[in-house]
Amino acid sequence: MGIFKELRNECLIRELEHELNTDVLLFGFDGIVYFGNLQKIEDCRVAFLSPAIEAESNVEILSPGGEVVEVRFLHVDLWQIVAKATGVKTSPFDNGSGLVGDATVATQATQRTEEIERQESHNLICILKRMIGDEVVITTLGGFVFQGTLGNVDDELAFISVTEIFGPATSSGISDDVVSTAVVNLEAITSVSRSADCC
Repeated sequence: MGIFKELRNECLIRELEHELNTDVLLFGFDGIVYFGNLQKIEDCRVAFLSPAIEAESNVEILSPGGEVVEVRFLHVDLWQIVAKATGVKTSPFDNGSGLVGDATVATQATQRTEEIERQESHNLICILKRMIGDEVVITTLGGFVFQGTLGNVDDELAFISVTEIFGPATSSGISDDVVSTAVVNLEAITSVSRSADCC
């Protein structure tokens, strides 16, 4: 359980408490994405998701390989969440509008759990704080790439107006047509940069 304790971000969990009864995307450090309606958070650790308002059926789980599994409801450990996305406008896993479609076999890096202790990079966080207002690209454990305008860096969280989110082993992403904002757990970042698309 060491890696979960290292990734735990109580500020992100408090942010999620403001999203009760709304559709959310939760990004896990293992490359799995969860899509559902956040009903409650138990013991500041476990989130309960029911079918999303924007989903046609059940709670959806996207594997790193691109398979979507539907379940009736879901309990997910929030200590392993690297980011959340909100402002969901349409189902992100429909072919053509999200992370499903062009998935290939997941890399060994996304399938392997790190056994060593990990600490967030305070150097990366300091660099990121100087990029507020810029179009940035942030990568995280789990193989996720978050691109968008950096609004703020606070409480070990980065707040982004989403341009695109890419998952592991995919060439299509979740665009701003699907979600509007993302909050990234800075305990899980692996790189930060300015987007090549900016002026």
